[in-house]
Amino acid sequence: MKKSILKCASIFLASVLTVGMCSAYSVNAKAKFSLPKKTTLSYDKKDNGGNGFYTNVIYIKGTNRSNSESILRNGMKVKSSNRKVISTKTFGKDYYLIADNNQVGIGVKLKKTGSTKITAKFKYRGKTYSVKTTVKVIKYSNPFKKIVVDGRDCTSDFKNKNGSSISFMGRNIKITPNKNWRVKSIYTYKPGATKMKKIKGSSVTIPTNCRAFITMENKKNKLTEKVIFDEMDTSEDPGLGCSYLLQFLYLICFMLNQCHSLPFPLYVSFDKQDSSEYPV
Repeated sequence: MKKSILKCASIFLASVLTVGMCSAYSVNAKAKFSLPKKTTLSYDKKDNGGNGFYTNVIYIKGTNRSNSESILRNGMKVKSSNRKVISTKTFGKDYYLIADNNQVGIGVKLKKTGSTKITAKFKYRGKTYSVKTTVKVIKYSNPFKKIVVDGRDCTSDFKNKNGSSISFMGRNIKITPNKNWRVKSIYTYKPGATKMKKIKGSSVTIPTNCRAFITMENKKNKLTEKVIFDEMDTSEDPGLGCSYLLQFLYLICFMLNQCHSLPFPLYVSFDKQDSSEYPV
């Protein structure tokens, strides 16, 4: 009887120690962060407004809402192997740290087409991390063969890169991808919701007071271009559509891309949705 009790006690003690060791390991385990092995960005020689760090963001996998603030607070050193393509000499001028609700990103300014290696070093919970990606910068091309918004052809508004990085207004959107391009995803989001809704196909009618996030992907080089639409029926007033609004939004984006003196990271937030639902 005593032997049985001792045996049970031994098994119980071993189980407690095992759980304790596992818990200690999970607390002390090094977090996993990484950049994509390869990254493709587009450069627009004719319109420099789309080449700034507000538009070209490389997101760090493993970052989330719980660790982003700590990582940004500790700072990050970013290095480019080819400064003629992407210069990382001066924070705030050549590159920036950008965060949405779920991920930390490195916003970079593009100087020309070509290749470079980006290395980022940062600290989290006392440990130092180093993540790398090989960046290929290629010439921008319009992802749309045709995009119709509320019955109007807005294809020409995307002839420059800046058009694929700002928010438009519209409700009924129909897309015909250009050669070698495809509609990778379309999501709609209503402020206050916790998740986005994925839309099938290449057209979308945006629900009232919602946004649509459209991601186009080049099937050959895997380059992605993203467009955001805020719901508004612009069929009654063409001035609220793509062309006229675009000129004003170009100016705003250009000013954001030229900001050199901000002493803090630039936060880009789409309210409180789970942005992991929207591929970046």
